[in-house]
Amino acid sequence: MYLSEKQAQKITETMNMCGLFVTCGTNPPNVMSTHWGSIGTFWNRRVFVLPVRESKLSHEIIDKTKSFAVCMPVKDMRDEIVICDHLSGFKTDKFSQLHLHPKRARQIDSYVIADCGFILECKVILSVNMEDARIDSALTRDMYEHKDFHTLYFGEIIEAYDI
Repeated sequence: MYLSEKQAQKITETMNMCGLFVTCGTNPPNVMSTHWGSIGTFWNRRVFVLPVRESKLSHEIIDKTKSFAVCMPVKDMRDEIVICDHLSGFKTDKFSQLHLHPKRARQIDSYVIADCGFILECKVILSVNMEDARIDSALTRDMYEHKDFHTLYFGEIIEAYDI
């Protein structure tokens, strides 16, 4: 696996501009969108840090499978990302609803989105549950009014490729 700085920068730019898809699991597979995350190096490993709220189906699946994939669109998929933001994986098959084409991941037990052009497959090496007592009060006030905290998944990037 090799992830260049240019590729890492492009993923970050896409996430900040319009969002990314994250897929996890196989039975059923789920897809979510994210506008938050970070690529960096921890423990001498390339890592994608993914925040997922505990109320999400993806949280349940990632906890079980210890993996997820980041799928970066290379064409305009803003409409699909916006719709994905508002659908529940507990109630909807998002792949079908969004007309996305699943493709089996190479290294993890998941599907990726064949409609996207660049994929990061990640193996969870650490998960951290956010706690009210440990978060700056201004951040809690601004972002967690309902105390619906994220779990931060540190996913080692074990595969990076173009589809």
